[in-house]
Amino acid sequence: MKENEIKNQKDDNFLLYIPIKKHEEWEIRGNKVYLIFHHNKPVERFMRWLVKKPSVSDIELDKIGSKTWQLIDGNRTVHEIGQELLNAFGESCEPVYERLIMFLRYLNRKGWIYYKKSQ
Repeated sequence: MKENEIKNQKDDNFLLYIPIKKHEEWEIRGNKVYLIFHHNKPVERFMRWLVKKPSVSDIELDKIGSKTWQLIDGNRTVHEIGQELLNAFGESCEPVYERLIMFLRYLNRKGWIYYKKSQ
């Protein structure tokens, strides 16, 4: 590898990215976060009518997922969120960064968050 290719890999550390919420509707019930979804697109309305589903649904996040969602504020990096999770849950959330990165990638694939590089 060339020297600047190695430098680019070091500069592109995922732990330095800042996750930002795109999904705006959520609430806290008890100690858990619930993501709220409205099904009002034409196809979704038809499917709701077909299978008798409600127009609003939610997804309950577990305690670590709920804490992670609350820590995503547009300022904290992935590394800082991991440190906060370690402070809050200790060894019960180990391996913290592997779990955190997997969860954040899931949220990103669903279109509920996106990333920006930290300065």
